[in-house]
Amino acid sequence: MAKKSSKTPMAVNKSNTPAWMKTVIIVLVITFGVGGVAIAAAGAGLFGGGTTSGTTATSGGTINDQYKPRVDAAVAALSASPDNPDIIVQVGHAYFDWARAVYESGQPEASVPTWLAAVSYYDQTLAIRPDDDIALGNKAFALFYASDDRAADALRAFIDAAGDNAGLAAQVENARALLAELEAAPASPIGSTPATTTP
Repeated sequence: MAKKSSKTPMAVNKSNTPAWMKTVIIVLVITFGVGGVAIAAAGAGLFGGGTTSGTTATSGGTINDQYKPRVDAAVAALSASPDNPDIIVQVGHAYFDWARAVYESGQPEASVPTWLAAVSYYDQTLAIRPDDDIALGNKAFALFYASDDRAADALRAFIDAAGDNAGLAAQVENARALLAELEAAPASPIGSTPATTTP
């Protein structure tokens, strides 16, 4: 069972995304969403139809209906430029936002595969651009909310890398609080399920 923190998932500010990338993704989302074109996204098998977890109904349809087109569009953009870290990180952000929506809907366990999908794209971004503090921070937050054993190390790495970045001060403080929460939690025996806390 995934650990549910008392804090709302926080992402690192993605406002540094180039305008051209935002435009490409918006156009692709509109094209694929309105046109009904289905694109096989990497990891799409994690999100089936019907009553699969993560599909809580909202005023605009299910969470999956709202976020899958954005992921599909980002993955389509990535297929045209697979080594571009600006596009790779956008796929990570799309998965991150989807995971956050599922998590905030009260389904922390269902959000885990989506958090980990985001992490995989952040790792790809960091392999090309290791000084990307936004990817590093979002990777750390995703690992924390996925209750992954790598979360503490990732949070420390983000704090160390971005500790003097004034633009990310709030996110660094959030990372410190999450790290303190992890360090204060009693160690779970191997194979046990961490306790879930309510927000």
